[in-house]
Amino acid sequence: MRRSVRLTGIKVVTKANGRRYIYRRVDSRLIPLPNLPENHPDFLKAYQEAGNAPAPQRAGSGTIAALCGAYLDSNEYSSLAASTRAVWRRLMDRIREDRGKALVKDLRADHLRKDIRAFSPGASSMRLKAWRSLMRFAVDEGWITADPSIGLKPVKGVVTPHRQWTRDEIEKYRQHWQAGTPQRVAFEVIYWTGARCVDAVSLGFQAVGNDGWLRFTQVKTGGPAVAPASCRLPTWALAMVEDHQHFLDAMPRNRLLWIVTQTGKPRSVKGLSQWMSANASAAGLPHDCTAHGLRKARAAALAESGASTHQIGAWTGHESLSEISHYTKAADRKALLAGPEQEQNTGNSTGKVSNISAQRADK
Repeated sequence: MRRSVRLTGIKVVTKANGRRYIYRRVDSRLIPLPNLPENHPDFLKAYQEAGNAPAPQRAGSGTIAALCGAYLDSNEYSSLAASTRAVWRRLMDRIREDRGKALVKDLRADHLRKDIRAFSPGASSMRLKAWRSLMRFAVDEGWITADPSIGLKPVKGVVTPHRQWTRDEIEKYRQHWQAGTPQRVAFEVIYWTGARCVDAVSLGFQAVGNDGWLRFTQVKTGGPAVAPASCRLPTWALAMVEDHQHFLDAMPRNRLLWIVTQTGKPRSVKGLSQWMSANASAAGLPHDCTAHGLRKARAAALAESGASTHQIGAWTGHESLSEISHYTKAADRKALLAGPEQEQNTGNSTGKVSNISAQRADK
């Protein structure tokens, strides 16, 4: 009888969604194989070819590829937030692929300028940031003596940022997705807390203290963010009492995490962002109503309620005072245009919501 040959070095990875990924380990490399039975002819062929696959060439000394590798192994890179590291690795891999063979010592400002101009306005800005990080690292480590990226600018053009939701769009979303739906829960969590998706996916009652305040450490910056959850609102925030009640009404009481999938598992960061955009479209809202646009809407609502720059920063976790001042200036302009009569109406309104808040808290 013919004895069967046992294939060695096979690694199988099964994801949470049930998908299987098969690899052959060759030296320290994992080479992907087709998801087929081991006795399938195509699988055996791919297995054999993987064993003969040449090892990738090491980056030449002094090349841009070698510099990218050194940067990705550096403490500077490892100290970045996980989400930022993922973005930076993609940027470095692209530079390594496009310009890896060139020598770092030969780089000039014109070379970088030409490279950056090959991209669209938004992409050129990220490309330039990557080059600046690389060149600063190269100077610090003695690869070069002068930074050729100094003074360079990204391609001019219109870069569309995440647009702030309007009040009408917020109400339209709420009318479409009723309280109790997963879509509404995710909306109220992101809108009330002003959290980025990378933070919102892990928020829940475990982050709410005995005093009723929500506290969490931001993934992107490592800085703190604090927002009232089940406690009374501070006096300066009473104009937002209705939004607060929407948040309280939406919170599921039967689990720790607030935003989960239909099977009760945590949502991924990318999945949450895409899902929220799809939810907004289903509610008949413009395609540029994004989850991050809700973060901007909360910062604006805080400014309009009379929050100071530092109060907004403590709530949303913004670290740049100049970025926060954009919202406070807009709120100041709105109050200026509204005039004394509108300010009086706002004051009356604040008194009413103050009473409402006290009544609800006493229940």
